[in-house]
Amino acid sequence: MQNQASTTSHNPDRIIFTVGYAGHDRDSLLALFKAQGITAVADIRTFKRSSYWTAFDADSFGPFLRENGIAYVFMGDVMGGKPQTPALYPDGQLDYGLMAQTPAFRSGIARLVSGAEKYRICLMCAEKDPLDCHRTLLIAPALKEAGFDLRHLVEGRIESQTETEQRMLQVNGGDVPDLFAAAEPDPDADYKLALARQIKRVAPMADDAIKRR
Repeated sequence: MQNQASTTSHNPDRIIFTVGYAGHDRDSLLALFKAQGITAVADIRTFKRSSYWTAFDADSFGPFLRENGIAYVFMGDVMGGKPQTPALYPDGQLDYGLMAQTPAFRSGIARLVSGAEKYRICLMCAEKDPLDCHRTLLIAPALKEAGFDLRHLVEGRIESQTETEQRMLQVNGGDVPDLFAAAEPDPDADYKLALARQIKRVAPMADDAIKRR
């Protein structure tokens, strides 16, 4: 991570936090970070500025965090949920599988893994519910593969990634289609189906996500 405040904190538990700033103001979000011992924030929005939540624009919120002893880095260029590459929307909707394989995204994951050796990191996006955000649907699987667990700061409590996935199964449950019924039963079939359904439900469409220049 770059543009960081000086710190000697580290993350022995291999946990990365996430939060959506919707419904917060700067002070309440800062208090939340302090309460959880967060020492670095990775901003994973695609765009540095918001038309509504202007208090969290990168050019002012970043310095605010640093002034309060928390490192800040913008990573929306490699991990943002609305990438500006048309090829990642093959059917008009963002394909998270394709995005997860891009060199840029994989470099972002590697950067988080490296940074977590020194910092207690929180990923920040706008969406309040982690179930409706790419931090759960795109980034969490990659971090889990790297040996990390996620903790979501939401509604005044900490929700584990396991709890988020359980909610996803409840919302998207149903019969597992034949394509998952292999000769050897797949113990993750229900999760894979629920994830695919949730992605279909919330992944952005190209017409809405890509800025027209």
